[in-house]
Amino acid sequence: MRRALLSVAIALAGAASVTASGWAIQAAALTPPKPAYRVAADTSTWFHEYRLVVDVFHLDHRRITGACLRGWFSGPGQPKVRASLLSLKGGPVLLVSGGRRVTLVAGRRSRLLPARLLASVGCTGKLAPRLAGAAQSGADFTAARSYAANQPAIELKLERLRGERLTIYVSPRTYEPLVVSGDAHGREATARLYLTRVTKRLLARFHLLAEFEPSLER
Repeated sequence: MRRALLSVAIALAGAASVTASGWAIQAAALTPPKPAYRVAADTSTWFHEYRLVVDVFHLDHRRITGACLRGWFSGPGQPKVRASLLSLKGGPVLLVSGGRRVTLVAGRRSRLLPARLLASVGCTGKLAPRLAGAAQSGADFTAARSYAANQPAIELKLERLRGERLTIYVSPRTYEPLVVSGDAHGREATARLYLTRVTKRLLARFHLLAEFEPSLER
């Protein structure tokens, strides 16, 4: 029995080694990444193009599905504000403004959820200006070969800003953003990004029409 288990363990270890070697070979075969600021500029166009992103967050060993919509929002008796509307499945719907203010729109707020950090890694309204600013400022950040979302990727590590650091993993061919990880104030969160077009069906699915009526215009 022990020999059988040992054989299985060796086989699994060998398979893992082959897989890791395959990833390394794929990454090595890629052309060297562009300068970091050019990768950042190309990636930021994806964030500007897509207002809606479906996210799979990983936080504190939990997996949370959500969606975030960028736009102008207004509530009863309130003026329109430019912000991000973040909806977490089975949780709250939150309005995150450019001034880092977080407003509960629907559901029940949880103090265990770092709303601003989740918005930073999962909302194009937060990611677009952060990345565009890094590309334009000449800030010291790096682009390196890496691996994310089960495929070779380019890793962009941005400088820490207001206590928050972001790492963005993008496709080495199209520079489409794949995964974003961030840490702030001792908390870490990762989001697998699925950029998608805005449809009323998706808005309804993620309860993004619950309290605020977003303008579907760009």
